[in-house]
Amino acid sequence: AMEPQPDSLEGWVAVRDTAFAEPQPPPRLRFLVGWNGAEGAFAVTCHGRAEAAEQAPQSWAGLFSAPALRGVHRQLSAVCPRLEPAFPELPPALPGAASGGLWAVLFPGGAAPDEAELQELCRALELYLGWALELCGARVVLDALFAADRCCDDEYFESLHELRGKALRGHLARAKEALRRVLQQHKSADTMVALMKVYEEEDEAYQDLVTMATQFYQYLLQPFRDMRELATLYKLEILKSLQYDNLGPRRVAALQKDADEWTKRAESAVCSIQDITVNYFKETVKALAAMHKQMEQDEERFGKTTWASALPRLENLKYMLAKETLQHLRARELCLKQKRTGIQKLMENLGEQEENLSIVEELEIQYYETQLELYNVQLEVLKHEEMLLIVQLDTIKRQIKEKQDEVVYYDTCENPEELKVIEQSMGQHFANLSAMTVLRQKTKQLEAKRGTVCARRAYLRNKKDQCEASHRQRLQQAEESRRRFQQHHSIQIKRDKQKEEEKKKKAWISQERQKTLERLKVFREASTKCPAHVVLKTSRPQPRSPRLPRGIPQQAVVLSPPPASSTGAVPAALPPAPPPRVRTALKQPQSILLVEDKEQKASCQNPPADIPVQIFVTDGDTEEQKPSEELMLKTPSATEDKALPLSSDSPSESPALHSQDDSSRRSINNCIGSMDEVLASLKRSEVHLRKVEQPNPYSSVKDSILSAIRQGVKLRKVNRDPDRDGSKGSPNELERSIKAAMQRIKKVSADSEEEEDNDQNNGEWDS
Repeated sequence: AMEPQPDSLEGWVAVRDTAFAEPQPPPRLRFLVGWNGAEGAFAVTCHGRAEAAEQAPQSWAGLFSAPALRGVHRQLSAVCPRLEPAFPELPPALPGAASGGLWAVLFPGGAAPDEAELQELCRALELYLGWALELCGARVVLDALFAADRCCDDEYFESLHELRGKALRGHLARAKEALRRVLQQHKSADTMVALMKVYEEEDEAYQDLVTMATQFYQYLLQPFRDMRELATLYKLEILKSLQYDNLGPRRVAALQKDADEWTKRAESAVCSIQDITVNYFKETVKALAAMHKQMEQDEERFGKTTWASALPRLENLKYMLAKETLQHLRARELCLKQKRTGIQKLMENLGEQEENLSIVEELEIQYYETQLELYNVQLEVLKHEEMLLIVQLDTIKRQIKEKQDEVVYYDTCENPEELKVIEQSMGQHFANLSAMTVLRQKTKQLEAKRGTVCARRAYLRNKKDQCEASHRQRLQQAEESRRRFQQHHSIQIKRDKQKEEEKKKKAWISQERQKTLERLKVFREASTKCPAHVVLKTSRPQPRSPRLPRGIPQQAVVLSPPPASSTGAVPAALPPAPPPRVRTALKQPQSILLVEDKEQKASCQNPPADIPVQIFVTDGDTEEQKPSEELMLKTPSATEDKALPLSSDSPSESPALHSQDDSSRRSINNCIGSMDEVLASLKRSEVHLRKVEQPNPYSSVKDSILSAIRQGVKLRKVNRDPDRDGSKGSPNELERSIKAAMQRIKKVSADSEEEEDNDQNNGEWDS
């Protein structure tokens, strides 16, 4: 059998630090105790009042026998011994309780308590539980009473993964505190010897900080690394299956969708890795900046000769600070390039819709802002690269000066052996001269690199000025277009708003009409069960409608099939139920007579929309009614606003936008690798336009018609007038806007990303 390892955590659990801590504010609980005679036990109920309005109140309930309550009391008294004398004495014999078994039958303890004594005992238990709630806490009391209902181990135990993360975070915090304490000891060091000892402690504290920070951020990076590797593996497997397997179209579409999904996951994991890397370098740069600042303050307290012993450490510290800052800026640069690539993808993948023209403008402005931020970061990178070169140049110049200041003294010699010693010393002198020559050559190389960095910085400044000018110009154009749109299209906006209101009004009228028909159906069913003549009158008299003939004093609407021999009856369609304001404007008649006949039982199964309506008029007014046989009630908006129809589904509102093949304009970005790789830009293809054959201008109209009749009518796409359709977003206009925006973006961006990478990724400062 394998021996267990001493550091194994198998079988152990991690208890939270706040396992028994009470929440703030504490919950407001109330206990109710009653005797359940049927079960022969105490019914304990706990009600919790919700602190916030959106939270639902909680409650727990349970049945407890006398031995169970004594067991709960033993648990609570073990937590708080002050509860030991507070538990009420329970009688040995309770009504309906089957406790004691055979001994209780052979040796009865006494008479059972009556109802009043049981009520008093329940009140005593309520007081005891309230006191236990104050002394032990709500969580302990609830877990002791209702452990089965509150079985949630997450409140007490935490996973080992979280425990490890918390431990690493604590180690990092302690390392930061140790470095801060060492930095505070600089003021107490009066001599250079004591200060050098403090520097040694400071270097050790910084190394501990780097070690703890590396472990903690590697712990944070691990899940995203696993996701990146997993997504890349699955994507490669899918692409391999698509390439070699013989699959159907549905399976191919599903696999391509899965490949796109895994690609998005991999890109998201890479973005998270870059963000975590930025945070790591931010920690190290902050620590090195504090150390460098403290050392510059120490330099002011000592003289030049005394400080010469600490000068190499200051140069090394400057070098480390510039290197870490450079890594931090490069990580930020990768994040900004990722963001810029995402904006380009969004701009290229826009659908051919009218509102996407404004989205292109917004994306272009966002690209300019991101590019300006990227230029600032790149200028900072060049600044710290120059700082690295300056530090190396200062170090080499100091070494050259030290070699030049070396003085060699030669004594007079009379023996040949002494001459040999002199020749050896001269050889060493010539070696020093050759070393100085190497140092001078290295100085020239560093000066050349510094000149390249300065030229690159000047180039980036010019590109930044161009980007700022383009950004300002684009913002001004967007402001002018917005102002022009509000000025020239305010009437159209108002009309569109009115159309939207009319559309909502029409929908509301249709809904109310449906409700009215449902009410009529219910009324007919009720009248069928209890047949009677019902007269419905309005609450107040109203004038006659001016739209009806003058001879009609009132209307009688009969909800029955029209008889064949009815005279003076003109069928009219049942109008929809108008809103209250429309109902007043219509000026309805004084009374409506709804008559339900027994003969309608056969027609009760008809839908509500098929209910016929008859309007009876007097004999004298029959002639005046003939010109208007069918009367339809209309709303004022339908009769007065003829220029604004309710329906907004006109073919002239939005032109047909023909979507082209997206596969000719998109390419999947499969460049997923390390953080130093830049995502490749998307490929864009041109739109191929088909030439339309123009008709012969010399042919007559009759010949054209006859030839079309003989050959058959051939449908072809008609070129619209650009002047009429210029205001509407056609596909060509959207593509032209995207291409123009991409051309402007290329002008303000760097000429070649490869040159940037070659200039930045030098092995001098990465070694």
